[in-house]
Amino acid sequence: MEEVFKLNKSQKIKSNKIHKAIIDQMKENGTHKEPYIDIAERYMAMWEVTMMLEEDIRERGVQIMTEKGLKKNDSVAMLTNLNKQMLICLEKLGLSTSTVKHELGGDI
Repeated sequence: MEEVFKLNKSQKIKSNKIHKAIIDQMKENGTHKEPYIDIAERYMAMWEVTMMLEEDIRERGVQIMTEKGLKKNDSVAMLTNLNKQMLICLEKLGLSTSTVKHELGGDI
């Protein structure tokens, strides 16, 4: 059986900070209510998946060897698409990535 991905300690801390920053901004701009809360939770779920995809890319690289030779690691394209979806979520919440980034002192 394969090991289930779990956030490491620093990723969990970062996740909590991002979640708190999003909730704080939602409270400030009046969007801390359903269905916006659900969108924020989906954003955090996608954030966790991005951690998995980044781990896969670190471990296997951007190209992987298959029976038929080298091919692109699908995680690269999936990560790109997921990042776009995450930005759309933030836009739907009326949140600014620059404000969240400033509060956290790093990328979200």
